[in-house]
Amino acid sequence: MSIWKYEMKKMLFHHKGFLFIGVYIILSIASMVILDKPANPDVEMNRSQYQFYLDQVQGPYSVETEHFFANEAAKISDAKVALQRISDNFYDGELEEQKFLTHSDSLASILKNEKGFQLAYNQYVYVREFPDNRYFLYTNGWDGLLSNDSLDILFVLLVLLLVTPMFCYEFESKMDTLLLTVKKGSRTHALCKISHVLVMVSVLCLLSAGLRYGFYDFKYGLDNGHYPLESLSYFGTSIKEVTLLQSFLWITAGKLFGSLCFAIFILFASVCFKKYAITLFSCTAVVLLPYYGLQLESTKYFLPGPLGFMVSTGYFRGNEFKLNSWKDQMDMVFREVSFTAWSIVFAITVSLSVVMLFVILHKRSNVWIVKQRKYRGKRLLPTLLILWMAVSMLVGCSSSNGAMAGVTYNYASKQSFQNNKHRFYMDPKEIELGNNQIVFEDQTSGEKRKLVRDPLTSLTRIAGAIFGEGTDVYYMKIDYEKSGLREGATRFSVIGVDTTRFNEKIIFEKKLSADKGTVLGLVKGNAYVASFYLTVSAFFLDESSLYLIGQTDGQTEIRQINRLTGDMRVLLQIPVLRSLAFDGRTIYYVDEKSQIVKYDTKTDTMTTITDLITREFILTESELIYVNRKEQQKLYAMNLHDSTIRKLTDVPVLSFRYDKPYITYIGKIDMKEYQLSNM
Repeated sequence: MSIWKYEMKKMLFHHKGFLFIGVYIILSIASMVILDKPANPDVEMNRSQYQFYLDQVQGPYSVETEHFFANEAAKISDAKVALQRISDNFYDGELEEQKFLTHSDSLASILKNEKGFQLAYNQYVYVREFPDNRYFLYTNGWDGLLSNDSLDILFVLLVLLLVTPMFCYEFESKMDTLLLTVKKGSRTHALCKISHVLVMVSVLCLLSAGLRYGFYDFKYGLDNGHYPLESLSYFGTSIKEVTLLQSFLWITAGKLFGSLCFAIFILFASVCFKKYAITLFSCTAVVLLPYYGLQLESTKYFLPGPLGFMVSTGYFRGNEFKLNSWKDQMDMVFREVSFTAWSIVFAITVSLSVVMLFVILHKRSNVWIVKQRKYRGKRLLPTLLILWMAVSMLVGCSSSNGAMAGVTYNYASKQSFQNNKHRFYMDPKEIELGNNQIVFEDQTSGEKRKLVRDPLTSLTRIAGAIFGEGTDVYYMKIDYEKSGLREGATRFSVIGVDTTRFNEKIIFEKKLSADKGTVLGLVKGNAYVASFYLTVSAFFLDESSLYLIGQTDGQTEIRQINRLTGDMRVLLQIPVLRSLAFDGRTIYYVDEKSQIVKYDTKTDTMTTITDLITREFILTESELIYVNRKEQQKLYAMNLHDSTIRKLTDVPVLSFRYDKPYITYIGKIDMKEYQLSNM
């Protein structure tokens, strides 16, 4: 049997190489399927609407494109104004129903693709800045494939598991002395091992690239590969004149080179340290320490060694800046790697690799006097490294604490909650000072105390909304960190407090910094998603999910987050949020036609209450209290069980609030405040 076949058999079978490769492929595919999120989720949610406009402008920028967007924007704006006007006239009794239906249907047909237009228009704003190098295209596929600088930690572990035993196994089993005395046991054997490793790593690297390309092509599509790289906003400042497909091929070539250099370094460390533990530790540190430890993201691309090439994406990015509000200036967050700098790094890395290969061959030459080892190293089984593959930081963790039966939440009262013993509310004095402080008042003694007693209040901000159910009250907070004069949000949390003992527990937690999403580097933090958390104005819970109310592109969104897995999805998009309520299962809100819509969170179905026209309502345990637009703004209540409606006031109402069991309202005519019982 040839040395080549022997070494291949030993790596793939004796050292469990086939097992590790199979596990890597399975985990890689599983991580992409489970953890991959689109760079722009709104595009996926409104794919047909977005595609309607993209089909008309796809490709390079032109004068016709500019005219198209200007005309379409004016048409949609006029339609929105007209729809609001005829709706007001109809509900005020100034327009007949048949005319209203005729006009509203024609206007609705214009507005049906409004969200898709907004997405296409955002891309238009980006493209027109540098029209020669930016084209219109569907970007989620290429963004997923190219727009990240994440290191494939699973691949790093695989290379460690396959390459480390090549020499370390011989040293641990004391076979190195014997091999150096046989005819082909010295340099010839070492060359065979090295070539075998380089071929295996090359095949696996290309296989990994092929898996990623196939996944994103299947899930999103990778059309228009001949478009310029700058068409992706991630590479918006790039000066490299390459296409999307060319960029992928060059990045793959860079990763291949970096992987080979990393494999050579592992072999070098193996013959120098001769022990599994030290070799694994040193090789892991060489890659992971600079990857996670360097403050400036671009620094790793200027360091000679395998890391920069194993990522490679940064070599195609340009200088990037971020506004520092403290200094009122632009701070550099990524420094472009010029061709000269790349050439120097490449030359040094090649030179180091050649030197390491020379050292490996020199140490594997015949030696007749072998020093006795003073200590016998304890072999560390490489199979233990499989445990590393299961390590990941969960984006959100919580346990279900039972069904929230009978919960009643109103957006109008998002800053207060009352149970049988306490009343919780945001301190108005602190709000005036620009701070949010939750105060609770004992309803028996009247004693007031602060709910949150955080010793690091300067680095923690309490959001201006609370939610309560029974003896539990919940609030949101955002943690910040300071670096010099710079301050950035690092973590979003929802905290639950058991008011019987005032014990806190974390209901949900999300890392907001957009560097590495997990310890394994499988998911890069999504800045698009992270920015949403900073706009959250209110929230509510059920037994398994957290619901956040925030803003995206000037539009209110309600997003549902699984409290166990952290998965997020957009439930509703509401152009203007007027009133909203939740009963533990169903979300009630007012749409653009002033109709109340019910959204069932369990079945994902929507029902419109067409006869109930209002802009303001409050949900109670048994009724829906609302200002009736059809009846001159008078106050009405609809029974939730049998849908019967009763009138509460004979005068128009300007606004109202509900403090069980009383309704307090302001008359629209005399502007006086009245109170009535809703028993």
